[in-house]
Amino acid sequence: MPTMNHEEAVRLKATEKYLLGELSAEHRDQFEEHYFGCAQCAQDVRAGATFIDNSRDVLRAGLASEAAKPESVRSSWWPALLRPAFVVPAFALLLLIAGYQNAITIPHLKAAVSQSDTAQTLPSFSLISENSRGGSISTIAVPEGKPFSLFLDIPPQGSYASYVCEFQNESGAAEFSVKVSADEAKKAVQLLVPGGRLPAGKQVLVVKGLRSPENPNIDKIAVATYPFSLEYGK
Repeated sequence: MPTMNHEEAVRLKATEKYLLGELSAEHRDQFEEHYFGCAQCAQDVRAGATFIDNSRDVLRAGLASEAAKPESVRSSWWPALLRPAFVVPAFALLLLIAGYQNAITIPHLKAAVSQSDTAQTLPSFSLISENSRGGSISTIAVPEGKPFSLFLDIPPQGSYASYVCEFQNESGAAEFSVKVSADEAKKAVQLLVPGGRLPAGKQVLVVKGLRSPENPNIDKIAVATYPFSLEYGK
């Protein structure tokens, strides 16, 4: 499957369409694989998700306020929703969500998120020591449906053009993979895992080196394994 570079992600407005569920299945998979290794796109996704969550809260608050009025005040729900006092701000909010797709909104969202500790919170775990130690494996516990990140080191031995970090379940089947360039592998690598993408239970993160970009399916050589156990909670 071809990969998506940053220029293509910007041209397709992939971040906005990903959050709004407008990407095709192929483009969604390509974009997810891209933003695992792209700090800018990952920050845009977090900023957009925060914005949409806050927008939903505003809508819920408006609906709850209208529903709380006595029956004598609101003869029925739909007339209440059609009142200008509710329709105007709700419509404005929908315009704001649609406006998120232009090139001006994202920088403002990024600035807002950078100033909020809560918006930046993301469960992170280190697998750096898991490749060399034996015995029991680490257990990672995350809220169900929430994304999290993993840190790991890629061994410097060998000369590889790039790497593939492949998540495998207990049966050895691949769940998904993330490409890492040779330059990115020179320091600690952070992988972002979308919420609910991995099943609960034993997992193994296998790092494979690619000697030749022209033959990625032939020249993959396992250079490190990082076992862990994944648990979901509330």
